[in-house]
Amino acid sequence: MNYIDAIEAEIYASGDDPACAGAASDALIAEFEAALGVRFPVSYKLFLKKFGAMSFAGDTYYGITKSGVFATAVPSVLFATKTARDNGDADEAMIVVKSTGYGPIYSIDTSSCDAGGEAAVVITELSFKRSGEKIKVANSFEEFFCESVRKSIDEL
Repeated sequence: MNYIDAIEAEIYASGDDPACAGAASDALIAEFEAALGVRFPVSYKLFLKKFGAMSFAGDTYYGITKSGVFATAVPSVLFATKTARDNGDADEAMIVVKSTGYGPIYSIDTSSCDAGGEAAVVITELSFKRSGEKIKVANSFEEFFCESVRKSIDEL
């Protein structure tokens, strides 16, 4: 059982129903990687293949939606990332995966990956365009997603 299957069981056991975009194919994932100029870590690809994108317990995790590369709103990871990059809120190595709703954003920072191809998740403030400061919050998307979901379940 991989982490996605385990966390999915916890989500459904919580009694709160998630809203998911639906599984993304390997081909569509590759198209998104090409459009963003980055390789997605394995843990994020597992999320995309299972859920596409997800809203759960008031949090939205960006990914691939039914509109594919033509999406013009969140929770499309392509739209969110390109918008953040265009606004100076993310650099070319970052993949925007979640917003706090009040400014700071969470991104997978592909500028440094571990031996397994995983990249840390960072939070950046609105001052990122001036400071370039990234604060590491998790070692991988898997760690970030599981911790976030479990915190939401505890708060239900």
